[in-house]
Amino acid sequence: MKKNWSFLGLIIFTAFVFTFALVIPVHADDSVARVKKAGELVIASTVTGVPTTFMDTKTNEVQGTMIDAAQYVADKLGVKLRIVETPWSALIPSLTGKKVDLICAAMVITEKRKEVIDFSDPVFPYCEAMIVKLSDQKPYKTITDLQGLRVGAQVGTIYAKGLEERGIKGVKIYDNIGEIMMDIANDRLDASIVDAPVGGYLVKSKPEFKVRIVETYQPVMCGDLGIGTRKEDQELKKEINKIVAEMKGKGMIRDILKKWGQ
Repeated sequence: MKKNWSFLGLIIFTAFVFTFALVIPVHADDSVARVKKAGELVIASTVTGVPTTFMDTKTNEVQGTMIDAAQYVADKLGVKLRIVETPWSALIPSLTGKKVDLICAAMVITEKRKEVIDFSDPVFPYCEAMIVKLSDQKPYKTITDLQGLRVGAQVGTIYAKGLEERGIKGVKIYDNIGEIMMDIANDRLDASIVDAPVGGYLVKSKPEFKVRIVETYQPVMCGDLGIGTRKEDQELKKEINKIVAEMKGKGMIRDILKKWGQ
């Protein structure tokens, strides 16, 4: 009889554990509620990616196309926008390390990056451009035209790998496009493949570098900029996608690009 009671007790205990497990809710995605409760949307942005994200020396504030988009997202969520100035190489670690809510920078959506983080739907189109010294008037058309030349690319971008895949050896890596332009101007580099919006803006605003955008070059690494999100923050990603769709429907994306000379 004692054995029967023990067996019955085991059955009851097992049933209780199973039932309790069923009623425990799966950890909910509170990413939108978390941001609203905090009262701020914290984004990681670089300060050298003009006109996408850059430091305006007149106002000492980070501005640009992605900042305008992020501000609208924050407004729609009913919170303040807080920008954390972040080096390019630290953008993804800052997001995965939960130091920020989003990445808003000149970051192209790629399958490689999507292995680590998620992205919103495309916000802005993004292509590459070739820059050379102003005195170099050769009509470069393709990347293979750069073979044998000293070529540079920015760290963390898709261009270093793209150049190597197309036969360009010994690509020199730089922290930012400003450094690339300086080396071209000082004859330490012959050419570079850079983000077209950033390169175009700097060439126009920094004539002292005496570099040019190669108008004959045909881009082959075009992509889209997206807002970087953590993989677990699916509700926040959905909300952002709704807001991005609204911006596109209202023509706001076009207006922002026009505002920044694109």
